[in-house]
Amino acid sequence: MSSMSETVLDVLMVLSVIGALVCTVAGAVWNRRRGFTPFQVMGPARGFGHRQHLDEHRREGNGPHIAERHRHATRIIQRGERAESPRLALLVCHWAAQDYENWENPWAVWNAVFLAPLFGGFLALTDRIAPAPALVTAVVLFVAALALPLYRVRVLRRSAWAIETNRDLAESAGPASTT
Repeated sequence: MSSMSETVLDVLMVLSVIGALVCTVAGAVWNRRRGFTPFQVMGPARGFGHRQHLDEHRREGNGPHIAERHRHATRIIQRGERAESPRLALLVCHWAAQDYENWENPWAVWNAVFLAPLFGGFLALTDRIAPAPALVTAVVLFVAALALPLYRVRVLRRSAWAIETNRDLAESAGPASTT
């Protein structure tokens, strides 16, 4: 039984390495075609301005702390609600656009799916555990990682809906509040 589990684990590791390499290369090509370069310092997300103007309200001492505003904006994004004020709508649009940008690359998610079973295989390679439990660990990690593409779709839909719902109110906050 040990020999068979070693063989299956070896095949799973080879397929995982090949899948991870393909996803890494495809992800790099995907990023390059969309203008993202490695180690790029990102600018404003989808045209909703820099974060600097979001801190002005807090610096003046007459508003909630940035962490509280972030929690409130995150709640609005998750529930798909409309913000109460233009300033909050701008914050919601900014963080929703940031979430969308972070999860937009489909290859990064599949790369994580292929990398997950490698951890179980590495445990067997380093003689931390026997091949049979390592195979079970690798399969469990692989099955658990298959939830990532579903979560990605959920985040993309939720972020797009939050931007669409709050865009007009955020645009009314416009340049007057960004000075």
